[in-house]
Amino acid sequence: MGKTSRVVVCGMAGVGKTAVLEQLIYGNITPSTELYPTIEDIYVASVETERGTREKMRLYDTAGLPPLSGPNAGGSTQQQQQQQQLAKQLLGLTEGYVLVYDPARPESFECLLPLKRDIDKNRDKKEVAVVVLANRMRTTANTSGSGNSAPAPANLTASATLQKANNWTLREHMKHFEVNAMERASLLEPFVYLATKLSPPPNKSTFPQLSMVRKSISNRPDAAS
Repeated sequence: MGKTSRVVVCGMAGVGKTAVLEQLIYGNITPSTELYPTIEDIYVASVETERGTREKMRLYDTAGLPPLSGPNAGGSTQQQQQQQQLAKQLLGLTEGYVLVYDPARPESFECLLPLKRDIDKNRDKKEVAVVVLANRMRTTANTSGSGNSAPAPANLTASATLQKANNWTLREHMKHFEVNAMERASLLEPFVYLATKLSPPPNKSTFPQLSMVRKSISNRPDAAS
């Protein structure tokens, strides 16, 4: 475990970015846990890859973005565009991104579209690893007073948003995971995948091939002259 990879966690305000990180690293989040809006915070995690090695990640929990539409949308278009852009120093130094949305809130998915374009624009031609998390924290919500399932309209909205997200991530060649910040086990797969992408296996040494070339040259009849 050598270098530390920098990973930015971003998305609309209130989609559970901090809850995902707190649950992943500490496992201390419950439905009654009180979380406050994040300005910026940093977590450090050591995650095992699919190859059995460990990758150290510095996770930047960023402030939530405002919705692009609806009653809580930001002010002018210019203000929204400014707020949608991640800090330039993070964009230039980051190896990975975790984009989080709540499928029960379609506007939170719409926030990710310009965000991904901004990442592509500022990654300076280097490869970056991006995963998208559909954080289904609201699946246990219920307004009817009975049972544990979400109301039918909410389920329909979430299903439609998930389908849009699936189509988008396929086009953009990104991995899409459904998680629940209340269930730590659901968070392991996406972060193991991300750690694996951030630590590709080293290339095989070319020294043996070079040695063979030198040997073949030395064995040529004219080599002794």
